[in-house]
Amino acid sequence: MKLLIVDDQVSLHRYLNKVMSWRDMGFTKVEHAYDGEEAAGMVDTFRPDIMIMDIHMPLLNGIESLKRIQQSGNLPRTIILSAYDQFEYARDALRLQVSHYLLKPVDADQLRDVLGELIRESESAVRQSIRSELNGIIYSGVIEAESLSIVRKGLEFLAVDRFAILTFTDSLPSESDYICWLQEQAVYKFRCVICCKNRKDQIVLVGGGDDLSNGQLRELSEFVMEKAAALSPTHTLSAGISSIAQDVALLPQLLAESAQAMWEPAETGSRLQDAVWRIKPYVDSSYQEDLSLQSVASRFNIDKYQLSRAFKQEFGVNYWAYVIKVRMDRAAELLVGTNWKNSRIAEHTGFLEESHFSRAFKKYYGVTPKEYRASSVRLD
Repeated sequence: MKLLIVDDQVSLHRYLNKVMSWRDMGFTKVEHAYDGEEAAGMVDTFRPDIMIMDIHMPLLNGIESLKRIQQSGNLPRTIILSAYDQFEYARDALRLQVSHYLLKPVDADQLRDVLGELIRESESAVRQSIRSELNGIIYSGVIEAESLSIVRKGLEFLAVDRFAILTFTDSLPSESDYICWLQEQAVYKFRCVICCKNRKDQIVLVGGGDDLSNGQLRELSEFVMEKAAALSPTHTLSAGISSIAQDVALLPQLLAESAQAMWEPAETGSRLQDAVWRIKPYVDSSYQEDLSLQSVASRFNIDKYQLSRAFKQEFGVNYWAYVIKVRMDRAAELLVGTNWKNSRIAEHTGFLEESHFSRAFKKYYGVTPKEYRASSVRLD
């Protein structure tokens, strides 16, 4: 979310930066302008979501600047600041659909409350615009350029880095039930949860940060299904979870994946997830064994490509990168805690040749095993 502060007094800019925690409030970018002329130009280029503007400024006062911005069609939600409690200023501000009119000197608590209100209004409007576009994508099965732009900007506004689609099918829970259940969890874990209705299905776009994982999505779907079961134990709710994406253009694909996953046998997805969660501790304890992707996939009776994809989704790291990490961590412990030769450590941590172990160790830590051991001795 972007904020533009417009005032000719440098002291006000400094004061606001000092007393307001912009990032904690949800602003990712804050820019400053020092007259109405500069502000009008910056609104076109910076495209703020919220603007704080003084009325009395050189070159172009606040009211005239707002009129120019309104003509361009890019007027953001605006808070007017004024040292004058005059009716004509307030009247002009209302005509320009200014959100709030505050008197100077600025009361930080009052401004914080007003900004909080505007942020909530902005977020609600953005979610509604995404929901509207998502309904169109669900109906048509394609995403047009205009919809792509609206959804992309909306997710950027909500600071969503990664997203997925969940589909629930059952005729019993109402849309309000789903929204209530989902929001109960979204407050703590997700940056947006947007619900749409499609015949008997509830389709949910779930957005999060870089750490959004398949495990979180599964927890969310299980929470909803538990709520539905408590509402009516005789009804069965099915759920489908798509893969996680960053590109909005993939939304039609995610919708199809989620719908297909909903009708797949339940044990297919759960068996894969269960296997992945058993594979991780197996790697932790069996680092000296053959841990090639093919070998481990065969051991747990799953496809190696499914294993690779599912492991990354669940834990946020590539399977082989995790194997290397476990082996290197153990090798470092052995170098410091024992007097074993490199050849024995290599064999103990799953390397067939000492030379391969030494190259891998240096690539991982930036020093040779000998140098690592020597540095630990000096530190002791």
